[in-house]
Amino acid sequence: MKKLSFIHKVLFTINILFIVGLFFAFILPYLPPEKFGLISLLSLIVPILLFGTLIFLIFWLLTRRKKQVYINLFILILSFFFIPSLYKLSGGTEATENELSIMSYNVRKFNMYEWIKSENIPLRIREFMEVQQPDIIAFQEYQQLENFSLNYPYISNPIYKNKLRSSLAIFSKYPIISEGVIRFGRNQPSAIYADIKKGTDTLRIYNFRFNSLGIIPDKDFFGHPNSEKLLKRLRSSFKIQEKQLKALNNDIEQCKYKMILAGDMNNTAYSWMYKHTKNEFNDSFSEAGKGFGKTYSFNGFPLRIDYIFVDKSIKIRTHENFRVQYSDHFPIMTTLSF
Repeated sequence: MKKLSFIHKVLFTINILFIVGLFFAFILPYLPPEKFGLISLLSLIVPILLFGTLIFLIFWLLTRRKKQVYINLFILILSFFFIPSLYKLSGGTEATENELSIMSYNVRKFNMYEWIKSENIPLRIREFMEVQQPDIIAFQEYQQLENFSLNYPYISNPIYKNKLRSSLAIFSKYPIISEGVIRFGRNQPSAIYADIKKGTDTLRIYNFRFNSLGIIPDKDFFGHPNSEKLLKRLRSSFKIQEKQLKALNNDIEQCKYKMILAGDMNNTAYSWMYKHTKNEFNDSFSEAGKGFGKTYSFNGFPLRIDYIFVDKSIKIRTHENFRVQYSDHFPIMTTLSF
């Protein structure tokens, strides 16, 4: 750094922080949040680290600083191999005869508390479903409403405690032959499942929602938590998510059917949670998606925290992200070929 001006030295110091952050991002999927809660927070800002490093690369190119260019270029090349793609250029494949479409959507209690200043949200969601007509729908933050019904012959919304219904529901055009709840503690279940009969095949559909990190850009409603409390809450949420995932994976290990997982992970594709949810499955967006794959509205920042994971023996034909503003999440849908 001897040949750098003072301003360039300051910029290169900041640049190094971005590079170190990216390096830790390489190993994040291997660090369980229960033991490395603070480092796990980096999973939330990996896109910022990537974008910032790219900006620094361009800057050093323009100022003709070869050493700095090589350092940034090297870490970005490594990122290509170690970090899931932030942006997808390709799309899906052509249709086949034997298909199944699955949609996952966190409906945020159908706007019960009027977070969205728009009327008739349940009606709009119903109309949206009638247009898209997925074979299977996995709803998160679902609740039964008198003014919301869909023309699906089979519904799984199991009781998890006394007479209380789960906030997870699965709607299906195909027969549901069995269902179950995957519990975590005394709160709402981490996941439910429905075994669905399609022709000669039986598929297990898991619908999951992991603990929210509580980062909601609504200062009027949620107030201004100080940074120390926010970090403590985030670390606690990561640990809860890890325990929820272990409960889900325990059930997966005992399942004899082909499986599809759909739901709201409340975490990014750069996290330990993503790696250990994906396991032996394919991510529908990674296989057939396009663009940033944004599923959550966070002040315009493209976060992908909702996923559909598919058994590797099933072909993923398409993946689509819908930009309808009926929740703080966006619905996703994949079409599968057998």
